[in-house]
Amino acid sequence: MQKFYASKAHTFAHANGAIGYGSGGPFDCLGPYAKVTACPIEGTPHKRTAYATGYADTYFSIPAATRYKGRYIGGYFTHRENGVVFVPFDRFLDRLNA
Repeated sequence: MQKFYASKAHTFAHANGAIGYGSGGPFDCLGPYAKVTACPIEGTPHKRTAYATGYADTYFSIPAATRYKGRYIGGYFTHRENGVVFVPFDRFLDRLNA
């Protein structure tokens, strides 16, 4: 599932406990979103490791994915007041409630 290199040397800790890993280097256009550990899933009590699946498609979101109980959950990273969160697409919400 991981598409982008996540360097341990390029990390960023968010207030909500999530830790973002960036690719690093001169052409790193993702910032600390290649991999985000302990990332809260919006609307649930769950925290998972999520990975960027593509480059930012808007100023406010980055396509991302995670797994829950072995099942793929697609969505995107965005920021809230206390840090980065993973927002799942509506079509995957039933997989989080199983």
